[in-house]
Amino acid sequence: MTATDKVLIIGGVLTLTYGALLGYPMTFLRMRTGNPPTPRYLTVAHVGAVMQGVILLGLVWAARLSDLSSGWNLTAAWLAAASGIFIAAKDTVNWLTGVTDEFAQQAKTAPLGFAGAVTLTAALIIFIVGDFAAL
Repeated sequence: MTATDKVLIIGGVLTLTYGALLGYPMTFLRMRTGNPPTPRYLTVAHVGAVMQGVILLGLVWAARLSDLSSGWNLTAAWLAAASGIFIAAKDTVNWLTGVTDEFAQQAKTAPLGFAGAVTLTAALIIFIVGDFAAL
């Protein structure tokens, strides 16, 4: 197993775990009297972390197919893992601060969202180049 595989697998499992743990406050909030709706960004943080975890685990196969050097693949793995952290942090902070629409409210978490988008895009470009080179 390569270092790239380990970063993607550990990052994926930790991100999935974080997403699963966010299910607890969702459940506790819904069990309150009157069955209030779940805050939007709690739901987004929960679902987003689960999705990011699955993406990281799936990228193990892209990394294994890649024909690029281990350095490039490891860089892509760290970028993808960082993306999940940035996005989960953004959504969690939005939830905890009561944001209901990050764009309309011009939430201060925008740089985290931008960082998450850029790092994931960079990681995917690296894996795409490596995978097409392997064909």
